[in-house]
Amino acid sequence: MKSSATNFLSEAHRLLLSRFGQIGRLMGRAIEARLAPVGITYPEMRIAGLLMGEENITQKDLAEKLAVRPATLSVAISKLEAQGLVERVASQTDKRVNYLHLKPGEKITQVDTLLKTLEADITQGISQKDLDVTAKVLVQIINNFKRQP
Repeated sequence: MKSSATNFLSEAHRLLLSRFGQIGRLMGRAIEARLAPVGITYPEMRIAGLLMGEENITQKDLAEKLAVRPATLSVAISKLEAQGLVERVASQTDKRVNYLHLKPGEKITQVDTLLKTLEADITQGISQKDLDVTAKVLVQIINNFKRQP
């Protein structure tokens, strides 16, 4: 006879939240391994990825999106700036504010290619129809999370 603790653990393992956690951990490891030869870390790649879709984002706003402290982000931005991947542009109206811009180049192209290859590898054997449904479901889950307090 199974104990209630064993049943709980068995049920918890089947929860979607558990699967998302597992995917997040596996994804992080796989991305880190592929990025190592390029000389960029997963957290740095996340910053660059968010900057790809932004025109004028401040360090403060980016820190909020990444759920990190602005001081922590500042250190990472300095590293990316030293690699020539990111530039800080001072606001013309408020010199205390810096806008962040991604600088296109070879390394960003390499990262983009690595990520596309990883996605192709992890979706092998899954039909385009299933991938489309998965993407739609994940967008709905993301939207539902955004409505949570």
